[in-house]
Amino acid sequence: MGAEKRLTPKILLSIALLIVISRALMLFTGYVGMNLFGHFATKTEYEATAPGSYTQWMQKLPYGLEETDVMNLYDFVKYDTFSYLKIATQGYDQVRMDEPHTAANWVFFPLYPLLIFLFGKIFWFDPALIGIILSNLFLLVSLVYVYLICLQRGLSERQANAVLFLLLLYPSSLYFSVPYTESLFLMLSAAAIYHACNKQYALAFIAASLSTVTRVPGFINLAFVMGTILLDEGFRFNRRYWKWLLYSVLSLIPMGLYLLHMKNITGDFLAPFHEQSLNWFRYTTVPFKNFIGFLKNPYFSTPDGWDNGVIAFVVSTAVFVVYIAYFLVHFKTMFKDLRQLLFYGYGAMMIIIPFSSQPLFLVSVVRYMMVCIPLYIYIVSLADKRENVLRFYQLLFVFVNVIITIAYFNGYFFVI
Repeated sequence: MGAEKRLTPKILLSIALLIVISRALMLFTGYVGMNLFGHFATKTEYEATAPGSYTQWMQKLPYGLEETDVMNLYDFVKYDTFSYLKIATQGYDQVRMDEPHTAANWVFFPLYPLLIFLFGKIFWFDPALIGIILSNLFLLVSLVYVYLICLQRGLSERQANAVLFLLLLYPSSLYFSVPYTESLFLMLSAAAIYHACNKQYALAFIAASLSTVTRVPGFINLAFVMGTILLDEGFRFNRRYWKWLLYSVLSLIPMGLYLLHMKNITGDFLAPFHEQSLNWFRYTTVPFKNFIGFLKNPYFSTPDGWDNGVIAFVVSTAVFVVYIAYFLVHFKTMFKDLRQLLFYGYGAMMIIIPFSSQPLFLVSVVRYMMVCIPLYIYIVSLADKRENVLRFYQLLFVFVNVIITIAYFNGYFFVI
């Protein structure tokens, strides 16, 4: 029975319900955290207690529910969200690259803000609300595709559900539901993987092509699709390859149009990439230099507060352990089946890239790794006869996710 036939309405409802429950718990965590802990720019207040009390001072907290801070739409709008919404409503910054300028929004790729703009023309909602709705819809489609990928790869339905559960527990998974590109990129990545492995190459190229104008690692999706075609069709050139070559060329059009637009407004064809190092403190570097730097000089926080070294190091190490352990257990199988090796390499690149853009600190690596689909599949596979492995990662993800969720809604920078 094919994967498509096993995707029943009951399973779709189950996936949707899983998202609703996880997002509701996320909102509950954020609401309690907003009222129980101090915000980034607000010092925790204490007040003197009544005579005869056990303690002299007590933290000042809301007494009645009506006194608590209730979430509003713009509690979900943080950090990069402002740039995406500005692009959606006002377009890219109109300044030349060779002119003095502050950090320009050219580094944010266009597909996600373009979708907010287009849906805004139809529904007339607040752009931030449109972004939230789209992100959660993309998350739903993403989980459907990931579920199908699990079935494609021989996992049971129980294991496929465990993969989805892990994905929603991952630290910083709240970014799947706020106006960020994570859920859109995950959806396009999963679609590219699924359709490529199903020999639906045209659909795979479309998804991979669109992912290139969503986030930088989109080119890895294109490489995966091309690699899959080579393994499926063989390395001897035939007439069918002309069609795949045409698809490959056409898949470069979205990025080409984006870069031509950058050339038009900035005078620099590669403005998004040059601006990264010029004003956004992103520098292409030797992979894992920041991780090794942490081992040599451990830190809790950076001077500007944009990174918590301990959290980033713990989560990164947990991810590395999975990837190394899976290779040690399955390397013989992977080298006998090059498709398995391609999938492993694809996931490895999704991990390596986040550790190649900042030489000093581990800023953002936790969030960047959340779209690595093989990671979740490998955790569940390794835990097939080692249930404690799965429990460890579930508990680790939950504990860190709670911290990051509370910090996000309270405005702490390190969650970026």
